[in-house]
Amino acid sequence: MTRFLPRLLPWLLPYVVAVLALISLDVPVGPIAKYTLYFALAVALPGILILRALWRSTGNWAEDFGLGSAVGATYQLAGWAIFTALGWQRVLVIWPALALVAFAAVPRLRKYWRIHDPKPLPLLWTWGMVIASTVLLGGAVLGAMKYHPAPPDGTSYYQDLLYHLSMLNELTRSVPPQLPQVSGESLEYHWFANADMAAAVDITKLSPIIVLYRLWLLPQLLVALLVCATLARTVSRAWWTGVLAALALAGPQLFLFIDTAVNLSPPLSLLSPSQTFGMVAGTAAAVFLIHLLFKGESTKGLWLLAFTVAVVGGGSKPTTLPILVGAVGLPALFLLIRDRRLPTRFLAAGSLLVAAAVGTMVTVAGSTSGSGLQFLAVLKTQGGYAAATRDTTQAGEGGLILPALTSGHLLSIAGVLVIALLMLTGQLLAVVGYGVLAKRGLRRDPIAWFLLGALIAGWAGFLLVDHPSISEAYFVHSAVPFSLAAAGWLAATITRTYAPTAGRRGVLLWLAVAAVVLGALFAFILLTTDALPSGSHLRRIALVARPLLVVVAVTAALMFVWLLLVKRVPRVAGLGGLLVLLTLLAVPSARTFEQNLHLNGGKQAQTFTSATWWVYPDEEAAALWLAKNSKDTDVVVSNTWCRPAGKQGPGCDARGYIVSGIAGRRTFLEGWGYTSQAMANHGVGGLRYNQQPSPWPDRVELTNQAIYEPTAEVLAKLRDQYHVRWVYADLFGGPVSSDLDKLAVLRHSWQHVRIYELTG
Repeated sequence: MTRFLPRLLPWLLPYVVAVLALISLDVPVGPIAKYTLYFALAVALPGILILRALWRSTGNWAEDFGLGSAVGATYQLAGWAIFTALGWQRVLVIWPALALVAFAAVPRLRKYWRIHDPKPLPLLWTWGMVIASTVLLGGAVLGAMKYHPAPPDGTSYYQDLLYHLSMLNELTRSVPPQLPQVSGESLEYHWFANADMAAAVDITKLSPIIVLYRLWLLPQLLVALLVCATLARTVSRAWWTGVLAALALAGPQLFLFIDTAVNLSPPLSLLSPSQTFGMVAGTAAAVFLIHLLFKGESTKGLWLLAFTVAVVGGGSKPTTLPILVGAVGLPALFLLIRDRRLPTRFLAAGSLLVAAAVGTMVTVAGSTSGSGLQFLAVLKTQGGYAAATRDTTQAGEGGLILPALTSGHLLSIAGVLVIALLMLTGQLLAVVGYGVLAKRGLRRDPIAWFLLGALIAGWAGFLLVDHPSISEAYFVHSAVPFSLAAAGWLAATITRTYAPTAGRRGVLLWLAVAAVVLGALFAFILLTTDALPSGSHLRRIALVARPLLVVVAVTAALMFVWLLLVKRVPRVAGLGGLLVLLTLLAVPSARTFEQNLHLNGGKQAQTFTSATWWVYPDEEAAALWLAKNSKDTDVVVSNTWCRPAGKQGPGCDARGYIVSGIAGRRTFLEGWGYTSQAMANHGVGGLRYNQQPSPWPDRVELTNQAIYEPTAEVLAKLRDQYHVRWVYADLFGGPVSSDLDKLAVLRHSWQHVRIYELTG
């Protein structure tokens, strides 16, 4: 046991940092301990055992933990679906217990509790991963979670978190789930991440609020680092590339120790649990696919692991499976051209992934509604775009090509080029992977084309899809692990080729330090040389392009210095590419850190406050009362579908989730802004998707009648036909009729909110 302690004990550091950070946010020790045991014993451990039984161990516990957690989540979702469909979700703990008991009781399964062919990674790998994990977990709690107080401690709540909270509550009670905002309608969303949270709630009995806002994300972030590191090491066969990938993901979160922020730096996310969960599953599936397709490990168990985990990724984020299809498709094309034949395993894997993509798209990916195609539509979201191009169209508007490109104005087209180059500087983690094309030896390896296929698919979605909520960005975010793996592989190849064996570690250390300094320099240039565009069109383009021009000038000067250095120190010849690569990886970390110092002076920002998303104390108190005093399957009619609080009229922002989110109850009608129907109507009447009229006008009319002009017949119809039991009447939304006091039973009243029960 003592020989494992040097590799085990360091992992206490990120755990202790995360626990202390959570305690600083008033999260009790009890829920932290309970969730720790839950994830370790109900997700990770069953997953590790299943991983080893269906395939094998990676040779070390850390990577087994990462891949095993992805497998364990897949196993957990299967159990959650079965138990919830049968109404047994309160005893879901039996499902992971069955796996543990089976592996303990069946003699031929007991061997999987141990690693039979240990291949421990160096202690430097452990400490590198520990440092990255500490930065990521500590920053996530102290920066992002702190910015978002959990109900009832906040005054405003970010709408996406309340929407996810509504789905989490719904997924603890039904499969297939209903749309929490429109009772009886099917939920069309990539909800697998929310189902994973629901399983956690069912087993731990913790509040959905504390699971979503405080606990669920942290182990997912750790697993994300581990699976990305495993992918990098798998393709490069160099342990330190895994650490490089982890540091590249964790580094941009370092600023969260000095400032709060609305979200983590991409590709990780607090506001989009589906992105983090989907990326974990997609990356783990990629590891399995590499062993399956390229390393001669085509076993039935590995096929099962690769496909089921990929499906979980697709059910979590619609971007995951298209990227995996690209990853399998491009090397298949490469082999077909090179060998004049297509291996059957590629055809089978590609077919299964395409089928899974289609299946998830038509069942659980309803948020894709409203998506169109427009080349370079994402550039509209970049700062300076309108000034450089004179194009003022919004996301989701225009033809198949960016309007600025079809305008016929040369200056507008030049502006597009400038904005595109600036956009690339903000996506460096997803760009560096293309460097594998620079090495002939790597270009001949089909695994390189696997990584490039994923990158090309991710960038194709990013540059071609036009989503009204700019969700095409998730394509490029989901491709980052593949880019980092490719970059690490290129770095390892350069090192093996050019770095002298004697003194290699010292040379690499100096290169790493130089890369950090240069990354900070370029980040400083990008942040401080921009200017507010003004004047003529040409002048505005020049001002927008100024950071690029300075970067080019500084780069030219540095290249000259490097050539002089090579003449004086010949042994560094050939390592210039490695320095460039490491610098590109360092820029995002330096940029986020310097940006927050530059903008906020290193001072902690206030917690999330917004006039639009303000929730009044009486509204929140009523929602919490309703959560405590109603059944989880009860349906509520409410006049809270729009924010900010006020008259619920046409054109308001229809993303109000007080009852479905904070109370966690199904509503007859609440915010429809994120529904497929609203997304599909984006742009109609010149309104965004969240301002569109309700796709259920009959429910709007019934709600208004029930709250403002109630009759016994209207309330009876709601109760008998739509199974409505409660009326949440918010005076902020309009003058609530006093007739409700006669027609229903008043159960709660405080200031502007009244809650009635429909009996009979």
